[in-house]
Amino acid sequence: MKERALFYYAQGYNCSLAILKAGAEHFGIVISEELENSCSAVSNGFGVGSICCALVAAIELFGILFEEERAKTLRMQLFLSFHERFGSLNCCKLSCCRQDCSEILAYVAELTERLITQMK
Repeated sequence: MKERALFYYAQGYNCSLAILKAGAEHFGIVISEELENSCSAVSNGFGVGSICCALVAAIELFGILFEEERAKTLRMQLFLSFHERFGSLNCCKLSCCRQDCSEILAYVAELTERLITQMK
């Protein structure tokens, strides 16, 4: 999943769509054009420096693949692991020291794949 997410990111896709497309391919999910299009509004910390949108896409994958309680459990594991690694969930705080988000995107893709695989 990591390689595909980085591929999409290098092609100009935003973080949320790169994660969503990579996850859909990896786990054999068909995503609608509407869901893909919704990612255009889910980028750059929602434009206000809020939560990292790669995390948002990972949570969307959890919601597609699992019932509500499992998805919520995975969400918390994702947040805790990510925060432990990067010290924040906030897009602006994460990106202020980076020229691009490849490292973050790679980590989210790897962690998302691992969490989903462990839960199946």
